[in-house]
This record gives sequence, structure tokens and C-alpha cells, in this order.
Amino acid sequence: MQVICSNCGARYAVNPLAIGPAGRTVQCSRCSHRWFERAQATPLPPTDVAPRKSPVPDVVIRPQSPGSGLPALTKPQPKRPLGAWLAGAAVLVVALGSAAFVWRDQILARLPPALHHSLRCRSPIRSVEVARRRR
Repeated sequence: MQVICSNCGARYAVNPLAIGPAGRTVQCSRCSHRWFERAQATPLPPTDVAPRKSPVPDVVIRPQSPGSGLPALTKPQPKRPLGAWLAGAAVLVVALGSAAFVWRDQILARLPPALHHSLRCRSPIRSVEVARRRR
């Protein structure tokens, strides 16, 4: 049972057996006001009343499954192995070497004569010495 002071409005929870069936004089502990509190009327027996249906909500809240608020997992991009890079570099070197071998005459025709002689003799020092003697 709840007792409310009429002077200051303080509220107290009191056991109805402490008030008794005839009522009792009580005192407010906040303002020291005294008044007579009557016993609470006995509640009426419950009647068989159908419970009211609550209106259907606009939004239905469903329980979330664990982890449903997390972003989806994505697979990490696989790293290209070092062997693929080395194989690509080897193919490039072989292709450039093959092109130089196939078009070696056109390449030598575009080089200066001193360098051309050096490449033919396979000795860069010797070709420089020969070029100095010719001057």
C-alpha cells in the first residue's frame, strides 16, 4: 500500500497489515505532519474479462541473430608469388635477347663505327686502342 503525506507530498510504501482494518494515525518523517490513514478497501474479485488486443505495430522488431550487425567477410586478394614475377622477367629478357639476335644487323648499322668495331671484336679496350691509332 502506498501512503502519501497531504502536507508535503512524500510517498511511503507501507504494509497494509501495519495500518490494520480500522485505520491508523501516521506521521510523515519529512515534515512531521500527522494524519489518520484509513485501511485500503478490499479489492474486488477479478471478473472474467477478455484481454484487450493491442493494435498491430507498424514495425515488427525481431530478435537479431548473433553477428548480424557485422559487415560481411570478404576473401582477401591472393598475393602473386615471387615465382610469377621472376618468370615474367625471364620471358622479357628472352624476348629482348631474341629480338636483338634477329635484328642484329639493323642494330649494328645504327651504332657509331668505334662501338661497332668493339662489338665485332668482343673487346672494348682493344677497340678503343684501335680507334686512337687511327686518329
